[in-house]
Amino acid sequence: MQDLDPNETIRGFPKPAPVYRIKPKDNLYVGISTSDQDLTKMTDPIGGGALLATAFEGLTSRSVNGNLVDAGGNITIPMLGKIAVAGMTVTEVEDTIRAISKQYLKEATVKVRLLSYKVTVLGEVRTPGIYFNYNNYITVLDAISLAQGTTDYAKLGDVLVLRPTPRGTRTYSLNLNSKTAVMSDAWYLQPDDVVILQPGKNKGLQQKLPLVGIVVGSLSALLLLLNYLK
Repeated sequence: MQDLDPNETIRGFPKPAPVYRIKPKDNLYVGISTSDQDLTKMTDPIGGGALLATAFEGLTSRSVNGNLVDAGGNITIPMLGKIAVAGMTVTEVEDTIRAISKQYLKEATVKVRLLSYKVTVLGEVRTPGIYFNYNNYITVLDAISLAQGTTDYAKLGDVLVLRPTPRGTRTYSLNLNSKTAVMSDAWYLQPDDVVILQPGKNKGLQQKLPLVGIVVGSLSALLLLLNYLK
């Protein structure tokens, strides 16, 4: 954002982070803990703290320990049964499960996280890959940071964001050299978005420059040697 002045405040931007609503096929972590350890083991057998701290790191753990939202928009929780969650925010799901749990459990604490909130970062970044987000939102810059930043060849003036929609994949272009990037609808990423850092036009030339320097240096040394021998 080279056009951003020191101490400047961009009023009204970025826009408020969009609120994500649960859909079928989403994967939710639901942890319910109570003062009764036996009941807690039934509703959250591996322990919420342990899962949130470590088990999120593996794809297998996310799948096994999550609650998949079925085609009807429901999840099934031991003791509580089937609960409709489609169309709700994560906070609304927490409130709903907490209200239902009060009928069966005393002083229950409920934690809900969206396990399937993932973004893919490709191209001119140091560590391309799939990254999972456990906060309520994630920006393009957050995603690039997760990928350990850009390479020296990244084309920051045209960063692509591909977003799947019911009508097909929508493409956005963000100019990260300008403060106007925060005004884009793609500034905040949605689950399954793909961020692509394209290479600049001069990438090939930049990569060859060190080799050219070595060749020129070697030729200079050879010429000096030949002159010395003469």
